[in-house]
Amino acid sequence: MDKAIAAREILLLGAFEEARAAALAAGIEIIPLKGAALLELGIYQIGERGMSDSDLLLRPEDLSAFEKIISGLGYQPMPNSADAWFRPGAGSAPPVILDLHTGLRHIKKTGEVFDWGLEPGRNGLSLNLSDLFLHCASHPLLHHGELPPRALEDCARIALSAPGDGEKFWALTARKAALSGLRPVIWPVIERLSAGPLAIPASALSSLAPRGLEKIKAAFFGKAARKHSALLEYLLPALHRPGLVLKYAAPDKEFMRRRYGAASASAYLLRPLRLLRSVLKKR
Repeated sequence: MDKAIAAREILLLGAFEEARAAALAAGIEIIPLKGAALLELGIYQIGERGMSDSDLLLRPEDLSAFEKIISGLGYQPMPNSADAWFRPGAGSAPPVILDLHTGLRHIKKTGEVFDWGLEPGRNGLSLNLSDLFLHCASHPLLHHGELPPRALEDCARIALSAPGDGEKFWALTARKAALSGLRPVIWPVIERLSAGPLAIPASALSSLAPRGLEKIKAAFFGKAARKHSALLEYLLPALHRPGLVLKYAAPDKEFMRRRYGAASASAYLLRPLRLLRSVLKKR
């Protein structure tokens, strides 16, 4: 166990629990994502994985009220970020960061997760293993245009923690992937996991494999999985959900104010140029 990593994880998990308790007192439901979920479910032990912030998901209609709650807990909006809030650490300690999500790129409606994707965790509701796997498999490609080794390790551990021989886990994962059009997105993960020590049932592999036009999409996701591309980082979300193009090109006013400090007409006109500059800088 790495003591520095463990201390940071304990701090961030404590911050999440504090925020969750305050939210529940106000009738607001939040759930952990990514590292916070993996640690809370015991898929990793404290000090194993590492976290820079605590990611959480809440319903879009609860965002304004929840922001007031964490403001009362000493958090402030993080400069140049549309989602993150921070609370300064004591002395020379780094700040505690909560990254708020009201949507996930791999599904269309956040309500789907709250209605059908939760189960009791150690300290509260959490994503079921299939939904957590799909989130961890799709997030790095849909948000960052890459597939780092840690994402593969996260997915492998989730699958290995499934009860029994994992057959029910893989069947449910395949069904959810088909319903959400995620087969092309997660196929690079499935290919790599099945080529290693993880035994994925043949029936699940067949159900998870892209078919028809999905194979074209899968080729782009596979290319990003092999090597990060700034262009693909912006293209992949649109390939999965074309409606994200408009949302990303013209986000809501709160996003613009948080990210750029203004939601004026000129700020919106400059948004495409800023995106282009971002792509060119990452090349």
